[in-house]
Amino acid sequence: MTMRPGDIQDLRLAPGTKGLPLDGSIQTVGDLAGRGLNPLRGDLPMPVALLRRAALDNNLSVMQAYVDRAGAKLAPHAKTTMCPQLLTRQLDAGAWGLTVATMTQLKLCHDLGAPRIILANQLVGRAEIDGLARLTATAPDRPCYVLVDGVEGVRAISEGFGRAAGAPAARLLIEVGMTNGRCGVRTLQEGLALAKLVRSLPHVELHGIEGYEGLIFSQQAAQDATEVDTYLGSVLQLYELLRAESLFADANQVILTAGGSAYYDLVAHALAGRAPGAIPVLRSGCYVTHDSGFYRELLARMDDRSIAGPPPRLQPALEVWTRVISRPQPDQAIVMMGKRDVSHDIHLPMARRWFREGLHAAPRPVDGLVVEKLSDQHGFLSVPPGADLAVGDLLGFEISHPCTTFDKWSLLMEVDDDYTVVGGLKTFF
Repeated sequence: MTMRPGDIQDLRLAPGTKGLPLDGSIQTVGDLAGRGLNPLRGDLPMPVALLRRAALDNNLSVMQAYVDRAGAKLAPHAKTTMCPQLLTRQLDAGAWGLTVATMTQLKLCHDLGAPRIILANQLVGRAEIDGLARLTATAPDRPCYVLVDGVEGVRAISEGFGRAAGAPAARLLIEVGMTNGRCGVRTLQEGLALAKLVRSLPHVELHGIEGYEGLIFSQQAAQDATEVDTYLGSVLQLYELLRAESLFADANQVILTAGGSAYYDLVAHALAGRAPGAIPVLRSGCYVTHDSGFYRELLARMDDRSIAGPPPRLQPALEVWTRVISRPQPDQAIVMMGKRDVSHDIHLPMARRWFREGLHAAPRPVDGLVVEKLSDQHGFLSVPPGADLAVGDLLGFEISHPCTTFDKWSLLMEVDDDYTVVGGLKTFF
């Protein structure tokens, strides 16, 4: 099955979809285009999640250009948005493939027609292994790469692919972990032994090495960079060791992949610069919308490093808008927006824009309003003395960590520079 762009536009929206006009005029995703709806005019109930088209277009362009200049490939992580319309744009902009975390995500991206997919996780379980074997049998020209870090996993995949008629050999990447980290072999010897096991078994092939350096983070930027470089060195060491032993299925097409959204400059510099002949693949995902918190801070670190040239000039594209619903105290405002609407796992959302119909022609920058806490459906803001903020005013919030805002919305509104809705973006979490 292939998912076409038109399939999304024709999807009927479930009752209770957040942000839709309350008059029932919008029944499908495609109904949103060309209606001239604008949240600033009160056309949409609050809260509503918006994506600014100009910022999206910028991010797609500058990130792909950066990766191309670095001599790497880009397989953006689909888990950030789980939005086929955005994933298609990333592929159209030049992405080599897509990355996923689960087989459910992989199935969606496979149906979308992704030319290559990396399951950046261990493939475990009969349903998952058999499902991947069936998919690869139907489209052997669109390779899927999966991670392994132990004997049990390799043997289970070998047996599972052996049960699937017509399935090509499973394409495996050995995951390199770190002490007290997530999955992955902990030593070169473990990696070598696992590679030799893969060579000895039917229905599996070794196609590369995978790592994830994003677990390294502290307030010491220079120290973090050193630790990331050391970790990437271990990935390269295993690559060289296995290449010397001729353990890769295709010595001319070895995948070396790492790189979340925090250190992709260091990854590009290491994998593209120190592993000639390999295919370096970055898996960054959050760049598509960027943010105004965690990833903005990390982009500033990249500016300081300038290892692989200036980082891409990303712009925050995701905003959540809502209304002030109460001013119970002079120093407090309550908004209709809570944990069910915005991410709060790294930083709380930040009020950036203010709009009052009849007073403003366009949103104005706002400063001094601070989100102190969130409950399920309410946000509690501290308000500076003398602030002109009234019940009914609209506030636009930028966020930190887009992944955990996207999964709270089954539909986001794409808007132009005037905040007119130009279409709907459907997510599949």
